[in-house]
Amino acid sequence: MSHRYILVSKLDTIESRFGVRATLPDGWDPSVVVAPGDQTLIITRQNPGDLILSEFGMTPSWAKSKMQLINARAEGDKNPGNDPSFSGSRAIFLKPAFQKPLFSQRCIVVADAYIECSSGILPKPYLFYLREHRHPIGFAGLFDTWLNPVNGEMHHSFTIITVPANSLVRSLPFSRMPAILPFGRESRWLKPTLSLAEILGMLEKYPSKQMNAYPVSGKILQSGPYSREILSPTGPKLLSETRPAPLPQRSYYEHKKRT
Repeated sequence: MSHRYILVSKLDTIESRFGVRATLPDGWDPSVVVAPGDQTLIITRQNPGDLILSEFGMTPSWAKSKMQLINARAEGDKNPGNDPSFSGSRAIFLKPAFQKPLFSQRCIVVADAYIECSSGILPKPYLFYLREHRHPIGFAGLFDTWLNPVNGEMHHSFTIITVPANSLVRSLPFSRMPAILPFGRESRWLKPTLSLAEILGMLEKYPSKQMNAYPVSGKILQSGPYSREILSPTGPKLLSETRPAPLPQRSYYEHKKRT
């Protein structure tokens, strides 16, 4: 967890939502399903006004060869049982691969939803999303750059921070989930003045009542390319929803206009 997530929003929607601009190669479009090794969109602490491409699966700058760190546990080596009531230290800052990025190389991973999959002979994937059509959303992420010693190329990559799952996610049951940043307040994750306590304090499980999920086809676990039809439900949603009409898109900076 989390090995795949969804990104289908158009670039202009993402730019409006996060108050950023895209500086991307001509013809680039979201890939519907983002899997490890894919190039996709993040917003970095160093360039909070830009959407940039980075590879999902981080290689630390000090690595001797390419790695693919998909997830970074907020608790580090603590909480091996993924206890949702864990109250100990979020020891991610003790892990060598994540120590420096946590302080200076945080990023927002742009997504619309994410996929979690049951284990077993026939895995059953579920699509998790925020209710009331709140998307795109941002995961708390870390990035790094690595110099390939073979060809001298710089490699930009990122990882998604995970936390113990909330009650909705655990009901399936899955034990972990991405650290979803508060909707409309994602920019705080990129503030360079945050203390360690403030950084760790943002790594919380998202409220269950604001999320929902439904099963999707197992084809979503196969290699792409994908069409949007892959996101169609194959069964009922976990929770009923009484407000099907989509809400208007909110500006990324709308919360700052309130008095």
